Amino acid sequence: MIVYLLLLASPLFAKRKDDVVIMQNGDRFTGEIKGLLHGELIFKSDYMVDSVHLDWKRVKKLESKDTFIVTLQNGDRITGRIEQSPGAEGEEFHVAADEGAVRIRSPQVIRIQQREAGFWDQLTGSVNYGFSYSSGNSSTNSSLGANVGYYGEKNSVYLGGTSQFDSQSNTSDTNRFTFESRYGRQLTEKWLAAGVFTLLTSTQQDLDLRSSYGGYLGRKIVQTDKTALLLLGGAAYSHERYSLQTSPVPANNAEIMLGVVFNTFRFRTLDINSQALAFPSLTDPGRVRLSSQSNLGIEFFRNFTWSFQLYENFDSRPPVVAPKNDLGVTTSVGWKF
Repeated sequence: MIVYLLLLASPLFAKRKDDVVIMQNGDRFTGEIKGLLHGELIFKSDYMVDSVHLDWKRVKKLESKDTFIVTLQNGDRITGRIEQSPGAEGEEFHVAADEGAVRIRSPQVIRIQQREAGFWDQLTGSVNYGFSYSSGNSSTNSSLGANVGYYGEKNSVYLGGTSQFDSQSNTSDTNRFTFESRYGRQLTEKWLAAGVFTLLTSTQQDLDLRSSYGGYLGRKIVQTDKTALLLLGGAAYSHERYSLQTSPVPANNAEIMLGVVFNTFRFRTLDINSQALAFPSLTDPGRVRLSSQSNLGIEFFRNFTWSFQLYENFDSRPPVVAPKNDLGVTTSVGWKF
């Protein structure tokens, strides 16, 4: 219900269309600054059919009377009106915040987000679908995935899920479902805290359902306009139910949570996201769960992407006699926003 209400939220202010951007070669644009991401300033004028992506390093001057959320390389997030102008040592970036003006070098700015836009306009995410069929063994594979995220000045919210179905003649059908929700809070420049809730169903591992609740502290090791590396540590509690389990009471498991998250953007169209988590058990010493997923996305046309995903879930000692590993690869075509 909360998500539904947020999605219906309307803008509090109308976004102006008189932002000015001047490039180093003298080109001048007047219109709307959509944001800055992966070293590209996204800009839209009334006479443009689509938004253009401008090289941030080649922007000489910038002016706007609107309020933006600016993320710096050191992890700080500042809210205010933005301006960029030539300085003695290159371009200087100014943020007119409520607590006073902030002056920094433009290479230190790694992200700019609109603030006046409605909640829907501040969301980022993707939807993708993949399908394959082989007549030789009547094999069918279908995969669907979607995620959406909101990133504010201090808070962030992420929701994501995947569904996969495999069918083949003379064998049992298999399916796999995942869901993850995460709320994060920026504590300092380098540190953040987050609460996580996940669901997993996997017939490959005879797992009817695993629901996990946890929280962690994260430390940003690397953060640039194109690359981010995060190390995290915390604790989680899992509630498990297996299809082969004879006891009517599902298994419960308290765990330590350790992990690394890596993201990078290369060559203007290549996006790589990878996450690896380890869950040493406190309830059953010696048992360790490993969860990893990696995604390589290539944009081929106006936010439409081809994706290659690799996932693995490993359990060194399941509470019942069941397969320890669930490893898979999927390819899909999707759209990001």
